[in-house]
Amino acid sequence: MDLNLIKQIRVFGSSINILYVEDEENIRNQISKMLKQLFNSVEVASNGVEALEMYKDNSYDLVITDLKMPLMDGIELCESIISINRDQLIILISAHKEIDELLQLINLGIAGFLLKPIDMDVMLHKLFSIVKNVYADKIMKYHYDEMKKQISQSSTMSEDEFNNKDALTSLYNHKYFMECISGSDDVRYAILVNINDFKLINDYYSFAHGNHLLYQIANILEIEALNYGCDVFRISSDEFILLKKEPPINCDVLKEGAKSICKLLEKRRFSVIGINDISITITLGIAKSQHRLLECLHQSLQYAKKHGLKYAFYKDVPDSTSSVKNIIEVKKMLQNSIENCLITPVYQPILMKNKNIKYEVLMRIKNINDANRLIEPGLFLDIAKKHSYYNEISQMVIFQAIDIMLQNDEVFSLNFSYADMNNTDLMNKLEDVIFVNGLGNRLIFEIVETEQLDNMDIVNSFIERFRVHGVKIAIDDFGSGYSNFAYIFTLQPDFIKIDGSLISQILDNEKIHVLVETIIEFAHKLNVEVIAEHVSSKELHDALLKLNIDAMQGYFIGHPNENI
Repeated sequence: MDLNLIKQIRVFGSSINILYVEDEENIRNQISKMLKQLFNSVEVASNGVEALEMYKDNSYDLVITDLKMPLMDGIELCESIISINRDQLIILISAHKEIDELLQLINLGIAGFLLKPIDMDVMLHKLFSIVKNVYADKIMKYHYDEMKKQISQSSTMSEDEFNNKDALTSLYNHKYFMECISGSDDVRYAILVNINDFKLINDYYSFAHGNHLLYQIANILEIEALNYGCDVFRISSDEFILLKKEPPINCDVLKEGAKSICKLLEKRRFSVIGINDISITITLGIAKSQHRLLECLHQSLQYAKKHGLKYAFYKDVPDSTSSVKNIIEVKKMLQNSIENCLITPVYQPILMKNKNIKYEVLMRIKNINDANRLIEPGLFLDIAKKHSYYNEISQMVIFQAIDIMLQNDEVFSLNFSYADMNNTDLMNKLEDVIFVNGLGNRLIFEIVETEQLDNMDIVNSFIERFRVHGVKIAIDDFGSGYSNFAYIFTLQPDFIKIDGSLISQILDNEKIHVLVETIIEFAHKLNVEVIAEHVSSKELHDALLKLNIDAMQGYFIGHPNENI
């Protein structure tokens, strides 16, 4: 039995009232004893009629009831309770699995089911999943009622002012912040406070813990705001803004305020629903602006996070206008290219030692204004990955190349990133095409970006899945990072492709020459063939032949081309 889980249920259960209904005396005594150790109040009924009378006279956060009972069964009891309070949470216990009854209860909106004989661990997990949300709702209602109470005690507060408040913290909300900074030509000064990794609090503890923590942080910021002549706003789940009421004498005043707030919050150990040592870290953005205050605050916050700073001033943030403009233009180009089928594969020859030719499939975009001009991926691929275009353009290239394969007998080498390998739809469709057309022995799959392989189980599954069909595996850009040396053991590739940054230096750098020679010898001892990339001259070609390279690729061998 999970003692930590029991402890957490007890914390939540300290304010939760339970109605437990069971007609079998032994089970009733056993379960009620356990429930009374967990919850503030547990009332017990021995049948549905008795339980309904108790329900009419009292309020319960959770009802736990047996299904088969005399006088009134669990279904009739649930229907009666829900007719009184359609939001009532109910867990139903049954020794049977009658489908019709279960469907009927699901339609009623039952919160959960437990089967007899009751597994105590299962019951504890079910209770925890329900009562933590009950507690979170109670916390929210408490804060909301407190806010209404404060408002009712203030004869000067209007309904509009009430609507300007955040329901959880009673601070001003995002809507009111935008009203405060709009419609004025004044320069406004503000500090944006972001709680780092706040999602971890919700995920590890619960939303109730997170809400309680936010409430405490809000109280601290409200006091600090008074000290620094600010109004304080909660603008999102984990972000607050301190907006100066009057312009400061200089920016040092804001800087000192930011440092003080940071020190105060990070030194504090918060007590939250039975957890007494929760700590936080924060990052702050500081800005002044006439018309773009919120935008400037977020840019300064992002700059601080990116560079590992506690805070950053907007004036210190490099102008990103040109890069933002480029992103927007590239996104527009990607969208147009997808809609107009301008994503296209090109084929670069790989010359094998036996003079056979294989082809690596590379991605290009046709220029919408000049069909003869191809745009290289260096101009768009990173943006495609960050803005959700990559999966679509990758699939377009892969399946266009396979269509060409069906028209010839060539061997094609296709690139696969971790995102591709983790794309279930792509993998299923690709495997079907390979199997139906018997293409496996004419395909090489190059694994790219080995520094970014998050889950090796997915990578290994990908390799095993397609090796069955005869597909060969290559590691791309080998030698560009430390970790991919280990992959030659874990992935057991058929080929490695030595990174072009190494190949391009072997004529001028003796140490790089020795490294490349060592990689080739090392791979051969493991029965792995080696391909050199970026072979751009006859001198490189000849030098690599002396190192016993297995294959070469680069402009000296052949340029990428739309036609084979």
